[in-house]
Amino acid sequence: MPLVVACVALLIGTTITCLQYIALHDTARVAARVASTADNPAIAARHAVRNPNITVSVSEDLALGYLTVTTKRTGGLWWFGKFLPSGVLSQSVTMMREAPIVLG
Repeated sequence: MPLVVACVALLIGTTITCLQYIALHDTARVAARVASTADNPAIAARHAVRNPNITVSVSEDLALGYLTVTTKRTGGLWWFGKFLPSGVLSQSVTMMREAPIVLG
């Protein structure tokens, strides 16, 4: 019986970590979409991510017109944090720069 409880707990912990990873990827994608049309992509990406536990870095390739948004989340791995040091989840999204949106 203790083995079944341990397996269920491991399954729940792994599921929560995978859902956090998917949410981090979605955050990086949204930040990249906002940054791809902004005059200052680094500031726009940081404003798009409103979670203080997530750090955002933006790198631009001016020759090809691409930008890469990398998001990192430290800690928050509640199950693994009890037995292992706190982990880091990281996700990167690359998009092509677009012209700023002009309404008028």
